[in-house]
Order: sequence, then structure tokens, then C-alpha cells
Amino acid sequence: MAPWNIAHRGGAALWPENTRFAFAQSAARGYDGAELDVQLSADGEVVVHHDYRLRPSLCRDGSGAWLTAPTPRIKDLTLAELHAFDVGRADPASADAREHPATAWRDGERIPTLGQVIDACPAPFHFFVELKTSFADRSASADPIELADRTVAVLDAKGALDRAVFIGFDWPGLIRVKKIAPDARCWFSTLPKSWFEEGTPQAETHPPAEPALQVLRYWAREGVSPWAGGFDPAKYGGSVLRAIAAAGGEGWFPCFTDIDAASVAEARALGLKVGAWTVDDVAEMRRLIALDLDAICTDRPDLLGAL
Repeated sequence: MAPWNIAHRGGAALWPENTRFAFAQSAARGYDGAELDVQLSADGEVVVHHDYRLRPSLCRDGSGAWLTAPTPRIKDLTLAELHAFDVGRADPASADAREHPATAWRDGERIPTLGQVIDACPAPFHFFVELKTSFADRSASADPIELADRTVAVLDAKGALDRAVFIGFDWPGLIRVKKIAPDARCWFSTLPKSWFEEGTPQAETHPPAEPALQVLRYWAREGVSPWAGGFDPAKYGGSVLRAIAAAGGEGWFPCFTDIDAASVAEARALGLKVGAWTVDDVAEMRRLIALDLDAICTDRPDLLGAL
């Protein structure tokens, strides 16, 4: 059976990312689902945006001017204030525009709520909902427990909880989802394995700066990782998959570079589903399809669909 074709941020190489338009286009073209990032506004609305602050290269104010850093945090703006910004086009001088030259930009798009995205994508379209909270700096984003509670409430009210797969690198939010909605599906995201190994991490995984990398390695080595919610792999023989299973996860959602036949076999032995982020190379797509994955998340769902 083919893996689910999951449009990353709605298909970020095809349409403006994390917009209602992008998600609607993905659903209309028959893709299996979309990955999206949720956060909380200042007035408690579940909104869809990737960065903890408005991204300057994707946001224009009411006069049409691109924002400049430092921009406001999502958590500090009300929904009405967030809706004042146009997120339908990237600054032509930005890396976002250079990396996605074929994107069909759409002026006038606003940061959507999760409810608006659900309304734009009829069943059986699936939502890979990333609970976007910062484990490194808790002041940067909403509390993971509150975000989990409010996100579950929106999906439940829309009758879409059974179409959701919760993902996230900050596991306390996922653990909370399992507590309040035991039947909800949670696939635990993991940071690239090479970040925690000796030597230089793989460049394609976009590792953080060296000081932050060393902090991550220290936390993991000491078994005090703030993202693990008490389920540090160090407590499970170093196996991140055993830690996920112990935490109640149904699946593993790693960087595609960490997936091989051995890791898939270990996941299957623990009863875990396996998905991959974020795969835009056709050769890698073919490799992962051959490993019989359950889902592949990609900026180019059109390419994956053609396979």
C-alpha cells in the first residue's frame, strides 16, 4: 500500500505555506493530507503559522511593506491583529522566494485558524497537526498543555479528531493529547540523529549553531531533555523508538535521513507507524516508498503523487 502523501505546510513549494488556499488546493488535488503548524494567539485562538514570531519574509503589513525583525510573537497578538498581515507572498529578495521559485503566490491570504483550515478540507483529508511550542525557551510560545487542550477541542468540535495525527518535537504536548483524548493518534517527531552524534551533523538536516547543538547533546546525554516529557531515550537503552512506545505514541515521525530498513524494522516490532519529514527529492521518495512507510511529508506532493 502506498504511503500517505502529506503536503508539508499545505505544499510549501507550490502555494504560500500554511494558508487556507494551500490546504484547499492540496485537498482538491486528492492528496491524502497536509502537515500544519498550530500555535495560540493572545486571545486563545488556535492559529496556523510556523515561526514563533511573524516571519518577516512572508508577512506584509496593511501598507504592503514587508516586516522587519524583530517581529511580534504569535502568542502576543490577537486573532484580529494577526489577520491584519498578508501572508500570501514571499519577499522576492528572500530565501523563501529563492527556494520555492515555482510557488503560485496568492495576495491577500491571512493567517488562518485551525477551524478555517478544517472547513476548507473535506473528509477524508487528513491533518498532521504539529503542536508548535518551544522546549528550549518556554517564553517563546504558548504552554504545551494549553495548546494541546485547545487544539483537541477545535478538532473535536469540528468532528475532525479522527482525521488528525498529532505530531511535535515537544513531547509534553503529545503526552497531554493522549491523556485527554486516548483515541487520538500521536506520532512523535524526533530531531535528526546526527545532531546527537560525534562530529559534524548532516548538512541537509539544517543543524543549529554549535552552542545550541552542544546544549542539545548535553540534555540528551544526561537524560534531562526538556522535550521528552520524562521519556528520555537514555532511560530506554538509548532507543528513541522504545521511548515513544513507552510514552503511548502510535507512530514515529523523524527526519527522512534517519530512516533505513533497520529503524523501520525496530518501529514495526514496537507496533509503531512510520512517517518521514520533509522529502522533496524524487530518489529519496523512491527509497522511502520501498521501505513501506506509512506517510511521507513533502513540499512537492505533486512529485510524490506522480510516483
